[in-house]
Amino acid sequence: MDLVNNGTIPSSSPVAAVRGGQPLDPEESINISVGAIFDVGPVNVTADYFNIDMTDRITVSQLFSLTQQEVDDLIAEGVTSAGNLQNFRFFTNDFDTETSGVDIVATTAADMAGGTTDFSLAFNYTNTDVTKSNPDTVDATRIRELQDGLPEIRYSITANHSNGDWRFLGRISYYDDWFDSEDGNDYGGEFLVDLEGAYHVTDALTLVLGAQNIFDQTPEDNPGAASGVGNKYSQFSPFGFNGGFWYARAKYEF
Repeated sequence: MDLVNNGTIPSSSPVAAVRGGQPLDPEESINISVGAIFDVGPVNVTADYFNIDMTDRITVSQLFSLTQQEVDDLIAEGVTSAGNLQNFRFFTNDFDTETSGVDIVATTAADMAGGTTDFSLAFNYTNTDVTKSNPDTVDATRIRELQDGLPEIRYSITANHSNGDWRFLGRISYYDDWFDSEDGNDYGGEFLVDLEGAYHVTDALTLVLGAQNIFDQTPEDNPGAASGVGNKYSQFSPFGFNGGFWYARAKYEF
């Protein structure tokens, strides 16, 4: 495998100008948000809506290369670095986006199983659309990365039960599907489960035993791992790729 000299260069440099590079402008945005707090029976709900329009967003361009004639012309103009730069990219203002979504948090409590259980739901929906772009500098992969690189939907449902000296927590989390621009694959959504139990031995000492991602859930296997860099899982997984984590701890308060 041959090493290739890649570089991110100033957008105003002569080399970048060959592929449309120019001095950067400030990003501009218009933000709108509105929220409400209300009760539905015993359930307390907080809901927020947001919308962000951004113009002249700054991002790195796609990867470019120079023809031998372009290299010769640049060197003749005194740009000697052109002879050592096989691939390059630069920052550009060449796209606009609209991001909108909602955040909802709902909480309630109930007396059950000899104690009190607190329930909570945290829900987020976020959608990003590229509304304008320059195909000469921002390629389709970068646009997909902006629009689909993060899950549109995430939520978690948590129950926290207390009964005397005992406390038990259970949580189910969901992450919607996402796109990995480096693997070039779409990965499906996944559920994760966390569990924790605690016992107050004394007023000062508490013992805790629990697990995050107790079922050892990992992302879908990367089908191109063998022919690529060897990563079994997507490195951009929103919930990581290390699987389950079990723990035990003691807490003492002085």
